[in-house]
Amino acid sequence: YFMMKLDQAKGVIRVTYHSCIKNDKGEICDVHGKKISCCEGNNNRPEPMATFEARTAKELTVMVFERWEHAKDLVSVGHAAYIGREAQKAEECLFAGRFYQQD
Repeated sequence: YFMMKLDQAKGVIRVTYHSCIKNDKGEICDVHGKKISCCEGNNNRPEPMATFEARTAKELTVMVFERWEHAKDLVSVGHAAYIGREAQKAEECLFAGRFYQQD
């Protein structure tokens, strides 16, 4: 999964890619089997497998989907479209100085 945030101080959109699996109990875990509870606010997230930073949505999506060697194996077309939409919203917030939260 991808996590997108703004770094207003650096003037960039930051995206991290985290890999996860579903165990036999149906729980979402990191690739080592440790349960992930990313939506509960306890910061129990695995370290990112990749981190990308860019000033614009276009720069970011080119980095992730055209230059990252693992994109074709890890990202579906639908997920790429979603990340593109989110990157556009993040760019708008970055340049307007507004808060951004990923949907």
